[in-house]
Amino acid sequence: MKNLVTHINPHLDDIFAIWLLKKYDPKYAGAKIEFISATHNLADQETEDRVFVGTGGGKFDEHKEGLNTCAGSLVFDYLKKENLLPKDEITAPALAEMVDWNKKIDTGTIPIEAYDEFSVPAFIRSKDTTERGSLKDVILGTDILDRILKGLQKKQQSIKDWEGRIEFESKFGKSYALNSETIDRPFCKRMGGDLFLIYHPKYKSVQYFTPSQTLDLTPIYEKAKEIDPAASWYLHQSHHMVLCGSSAAPDARQTKLSFGQLIKVAKAV
Repeated sequence: MKNLVTHINPHLDDIFAIWLLKKYDPKYAGAKIEFISATHNLADQETEDRVFVGTGGGKFDEHKEGLNTCAGSLVFDYLKKENLLPKDEITAPALAEMVDWNKKIDTGTIPIEAYDEFSVPAFIRSKDTTERGSLKDVILGTDILDRILKGLQKKQQSIKDWEGRIEFESKFGKSYALNSETIDRPFCKRMGGDLFLIYHPKYKSVQYFTPSQTLDLTPIYEKAKEIDPAASWYLHQSHHMVLCGSSAAPDARQTKLSFGQLIKVAKAV
C-alpha cells in the first residue's frame, strides 16, 4: 500500500497536490493519506511507497524550493514529465488554470479576497489538529477540486461554443444566439452584449437574458407566449430573463420553436 504523507491540518496546496497524484498517477490512485507534524528534515525516510507532499523535505515539499513553486506545481511538473496528464484541448488548459490559481494562493500573490471567509482556502481548512479532522478536510477538498475542474472544463467548452455564436440585431442592442450545453449567464456577462438567447440542445431549454439593469424583456415573454402558448414560459421577477425549461425544471413543457424561430421571436418585438 502506498502512502501520501502531509502535515496535520493541511493547506489547500497540500490537498491539491494529493488530488493531482491520486487522480492522474495510477500508482497513487488508492494511496492512503498519512498525517504528521509539519517538518522538513525527513527526506531520507521517503521511499517509492511513502511519499511526502508539502512537508518532510521530500521531492514534493516546496519549502526547500523558494517562492517559485508550491506542492501542487511540483506534482504537476512531475506528472507532466511522466506524460500522465490529459492533453485534450478542454482538460489541459483547465488543469493549467487550476495549477496557476493554487500556486498564486499558496505563494500569496493573489488578491487578499481569495483568503476571506467565503473563499475555498478558508472553508477547506478546518484547523482541526486531529488526523480524523485532517482527513475530512482532504475528502472535502477533493470533492471541491473535482467540481472546480468540471467548472473550468465547462468554461473551455463554452469558449469553443462561443465561436459558433449568431449575432443579430434587436431593439435591445447587440444580441447573440447560442446553441450550447455549457454557456451560461456568467459566461455571457464576461463576453459583453445586451441580449443573449441561450438554447440548451440536451434539455431543449431556452433562456433569453440581458445583463443590463435597465432593459425589460417582457415583450419577448409576451411574444413567445403568443406564438407558443403551450410551453412553460416564465418571466423572471427581475424582467431580465425569460425562461422555458432547465435542468432544474425537468417537468417543464418544452417549446416547439426551433433555434431559428427563437431568434425571430427576439427580432419581432
